[in-house]
Amino acid sequence: LQPSRWQQFRSFLQNAWRGRFRVGVLWIWFHVEGVMRFLWRPFTMFHFHRVPVQIHATFLIYPVGFFIWCQSRQDASRGLLWSIVVLLLFSCSLLVHEFAHVFAARHWAINSRRVIMIPLGAVAELESMPGVPSEFWIALAGPLASFTLVGIFWLGLHAMGPSVRYWLSGRHWLLEVRHVFRFGYALNLIVAIFNLLPCFPMDGGRVLRSGLAVIIGRVFPQHAGQAFLIATRIAVRYVSWLVALGMMALTIFSTRIWMHLVLFPLLVLHAEAEY
Repeated sequence: LQPSRWQQFRSFLQNAWRGRFRVGVLWIWFHVEGVMRFLWRPFTMFHFHRVPVQIHATFLIYPVGFFIWCQSRQDASRGLLWSIVVLLLFSCSLLVHEFAHVFAARHWAINSRRVIMIPLGAVAELESMPGVPSEFWIALAGPLASFTLVGIFWLGLHAMGPSVRYWLSGRHWLLEVRHVFRFGYALNLIVAIFNLLPCFPMDGGRVLRSGLAVIIGRVFPQHAGQAFLIATRIAVRYVSWLVALGMMALTIFSTRIWMHLVLFPLLVLHAEAEY
């Protein structure tokens, strides 16, 4: 039986609607995908010692969130100012940490592709994997640079002793400057200690792997050729998992820094992939 005119007309409307809906969805997806590709691409800010410094758009999550938090607690202008200060301190501290890796790698004749800033910190991408003992010193250079900044901010904080505070009494900006020094001191101390955790692929995990490779090569000369691989297996399969589980348990029962529940599993998965 042939369909009636009404059925043909209804079928025509349905096909037209489906086609128009499909075209609309594809048009929306095309523009959303273009915007996401534009935002997801890192941008080169400048070059320092022939190394490009790039920033990922998602890096701005922290200062924007801090600005919103400041707005809920105080006036908008103060929140904007503190967001800029936090962004500058955070960025400069991370760049000092990462360029310590870059210069240490250059000392061992290893060039760097770039330094990219992402929400979880910054990463210095080397052109080749360091061996033993170069990895030990390259990985240790970052936390040592952060500890140096800790000392600088500590000296600046204690330089404003009681005599200076009395001389500058009545100047409200002094309290803000002390807050900046205190924040820089705490930030770099956290960055240094956090990176020294023996959780591969962080700096502490790489220091551990390099040290284990040296020890295995000297204690077991017959396995000297595989010392680096054995040390990687120990650092990734045993130590990193224990540290990650310990930090997750500490988060749940004590610190409540819920980001660690996502960060440490990602670190362990990255370590497994690199292994």
